[in-house]
Amino acid sequence: MSQWLENKASVEVAAPLETCWALWDDRERIPEWMPWIKSVKVLDTDPRLSRWTLATNQFGRDWEFSWLARNLPPVKNSKIHWVSERGSASLGLEIQNRGQIKFVRTSPSSCNITLIISYEVPDVLVPFANALTPLVEGIISKDMERFREMVVVSKVSSNTAAA
Repeated sequence: MSQWLENKASVEVAAPLETCWALWDDRERIPEWMPWIKSVKVLDTDPRLSRWTLATNQFGRDWEFSWLARNLPPVKNSKIHWVSERGSASLGLEIQNRGQIKFVRTSPSSCNITLIISYEVPDVLVPFANALTPLVEGIISKDMERFREMVVVSKVSSNTAAA
């Protein structure tokens, strides 16, 4: 038996929804604002699949593993989502996961973005995984802040160059 745990973080971004959507839709750019994701590579042989590699130092140890994700059909300017493929994880560490990015226009020049990451854990490990929820949500909250800053700096640079 197992249970799915969910972590989420939201951010308000002072940029048009379409700008933010385009950045998230280019999955290979995600490590720019999520440094614990070492890489995301969309497969040349099947662009519906992407290889994700996570790298982090936790509990005094370096951890790195990867998995294959199926990029589900997006809902244009509303939701980008994916689910891991069973049997695709490295190191024999099989943690099923899924994620989604939800976009809501709050004005013509701003939007709210919510990142939701869910993962499956065996029942026996749920108490430990629940204890990690604040850590995971803290990490993804910083990622969302990093994304907002990147967009704002990029927007300022574009405006300065155009002036």
